[in-house]
Amino acid sequence: MKKLLILLTITLLQACATVGMMPKSAAEIDFNGVEGKTGWSQYKHVENFRGFTKEQVYDAAKIGLGNAGFSLRIADISKGVVIGEHGMTMHDWNVIAGVYFIEEAGNTKVAVIAEGSKDVGFSGDVTSDGWTGKILMDMREYLNETY
Repeated sequence: MKKLLILLTITLLQACATVGMMPKSAAEIDFNGVEGKTGWSQYKHVENFRGFTKEQVYDAAKIGLGNAGFSLRIADISKGVVIGEHGMTMHDWNVIAGVYFIEEAGNTKVAVIAEGSKDVGFSGDVTSDGWTGKILMDMREYLNETY
């Protein structure tokens, strides 16, 4: 019984999304690549924030993640990354989201990646792709109200 409990615990922990699953910096992101569902429980959306600096977008990323219910785990403006973790949802043990940004010609490109836990239930992956949209919407709202 003890071995079964240990095996179950290890399996559940491996299924959880972790900060280590996310790219470490904006340099690892393809801002022109595929969007939408990009993995088992991963979603990516890219947006161009015209007329906003990377400093403004960095602040907006922290606000956007916070407003979406994510706790800040990593924030490094020099690497162009802000990562947050969301606790349990109706469909996931947890969700990790990263906001990645690079400044180009007076604009800042932003990629938001959300990674859910690796559930193996009957329904397969049911992580919502709405996380990326909510984070981007909250970022845009903050930027428009503040600047």
